[in-house]
Amino acid sequence: MNIYTYYGNIEHLKAFDNDYQLKGMYTPPIDNQRRPLKKISDRTCRFCGKKSTETTFKGKPHIISRLFGNNSGVSDYECDKCNNHFSGYESDMANFLGLNRSVNALGTQTPPTFKSYDGNIVAKKNNFNGFEGIEIESCKEGVIQKKDGGIIEFNVIHNPYIPINIFKCLLKIALTVIPDYEVANYKLCFDFLMENKNETYFAQHAKQIHKGLSGFNVKFPYVLIFKKRNLESKLPSHWIKLYYQDSYIQFYIPYHKGDKVLQKGEEISYPLCPPLIFADTQPQGIAKNYEKLDLSSNVMTKGKTSKLNLTFDENLLSEGSNNNQETHNSDNFNSDEIIKVFLTKNSGLLEE
Repeated sequence: MNIYTYYGNIEHLKAFDNDYQLKGMYTPPIDNQRRPLKKISDRTCRFCGKKSTETTFKGKPHIISRLFGNNSGVSDYECDKCNNHFSGYESDMANFLGLNRSVNALGTQTPPTFKSYDGNIVAKKNNFNGFEGIEIESCKEGVIQKKDGGIIEFNVIHNPYIPINIFKCLLKIALTVIPDYEVANYKLCFDFLMENKNETYFAQHAKQIHKGLSGFNVKFPYVLIFKKRNLESKLPSHWIKLYYQDSYIQFYIPYHKGDKVLQKGEEISYPLCPPLIFADTQPQGIAKNYEKLDLSSNVMTKGKTSKLNLTFDENLLSEGSNNNQETHNSDNFNSDEIIKVFLTKNSGLLEE
């Protein structure tokens, strides 16, 4: 099995490969086969620097938050106090991921319950005709709508979150997966993460986060670590690419000790890595659905609205009308009447 990108993104990958090379990959243990952990007496926290004689290591903090998908990767270099410190960031991350997190959990874990900020959308695990899945219900007309081309659109108001905390949550994952010998090179990042030092300077880098659809689903989240080839260039030393569910987030780690420091407000031009795919043959198509995120604000978002689109086979509605006279034809299907949608990974439901 080789690593490819989509055929239409090959030139993008070549541009990225000119400046960066893949230096590491973190994948959580499969089937809960965790790697052996250090004895508590031998542990030192990577984030606060304290040893077991100075702090406690009773918990089992995850290397990649389980918000990004079920995984059993546990860290032995994060103490309980620091783990508790990061939990506040994860609450914001859960609100940032929103309804997508529940929908994309289908088939890999129990879908978490979601309730929109205005209460008009509720998603939760349910059973329909003996099939396990997720039920998305609206208590207000027009929130769930049928569009042309077999699309159901959900208008969702996010629960509030602080954008800079999303950046901190991502940065925490990055500083967890980097090799031990790189830890000392990112002292400024650890100071920002733990004590919020130099927030103004880090905020400009929190505007350089890229999120997109990978075009495939992963059972467990994983991280790719890239390092620049020319250590004298002004490019950031490391890029991190986090794959989870059907998406990816990529960002660089700012302020490596060996990097040239950017002036406040100064921007650099950098290449982006397109989705990388482990496959036997060259995948066709092109990946182009990505967005640049600005996570620099420390003010809580309120009323942020997003749309989630799901596709369905419209022929199923017309087939149903042929078999059941009470079932409306898809042409007469009133979008305002959609109050509940049931999603399942089990195709056997269609055979009922």
